[in-house]
Amino acid sequence: MRRDHDPRQATRVSLVKHRGSSAAKVQQERVEYVGADDGLPTAVMQVAGVRRQVKLDSGARFTVAGTDWMQYGDRVEKAAPVDYVEGIGGFLLDVVGVWRFELQSVFGEAISVEACIVQGCTDEFLLGVDFMRTRGATMDFDISEVRYSKGGRSVVIPFRAYDGVGRGRIAVVRMARRTQLGKCTVTPIEVAVTAKDGERGLFIPTQHMGAVMLAPTVTIVRNGKALVPAINANGEDSRLPAKKELGKWVPLDGDVTLLQMSGELRRDRVSA
Repeated sequence: MRRDHDPRQATRVSLVKHRGSSAAKVQQERVEYVGADDGLPTAVMQVAGVRRQVKLDSGARFTVAGTDWMQYGDRVEKAAPVDYVEGIGGFLLDVVGVWRFELQSVFGEAISVEACIVQGCTDEFLLGVDFMRTRGATMDFDISEVRYSKGGRSVVIPFRAYDGVGRGRIAVVRMARRTQLGKCTVTPIEVAVTAKDGERGLFIPTQHMGAVMLAPTVTIVRNGKALVPAINANGEDSRLPAKKELGKWVPLDGDVTLLQMSGELRRDRVSA
């Protein structure tokens, strides 16, 4: 028999009640749904071949997920660490069990996570303190990354952080995968960017790359990645390793106007 609700059997999470409209009803009644606090740092992971948002909740003791996530994982035959969770404002949501998920980062690293499935929440996934503690992970807000070591290798989970008005903050840009550059060539390279699909931003190189030169580039994010040109001025092939830090990503607002070259600034015209 399930135990009665007891404050000792609860954990607090950054879930809030939102009010929305139900288009299915003729009178457009207002309905409530439970979602995460909009200000939480957000990573994008792949699970069962689908890209989903995963939010980082440093105020939650345990990792929790909504019922929609059950289709992407497997149930674990063990008791949940808590009977229910408490959202912001004091409302309670029952925990129905524990599921294990195999996530994949933008760098292709496998990350196994167990989460408490919460009844009443659908599509949210909140990584709690248990995930950070068991891995000895650190969260660095200066570069918007979670990092920890696994098997002697560094695991990096980039996340998107937000400023006070809900806009994305400047984030670190890294190589998405190891890339070979031919000698004396210009090659589009794939970089990992924590931004929404279709977001336009400015890549600013900040690291010395030897014979490989990068230039500030306005580009668009697709599936967590973007293309920037790399110039290999070396007389031999060069290699850029995966996860190597290259620079910064600056989101561009829709009202920012970019100037384009007209083609009139030519050497012969300047010389004249």
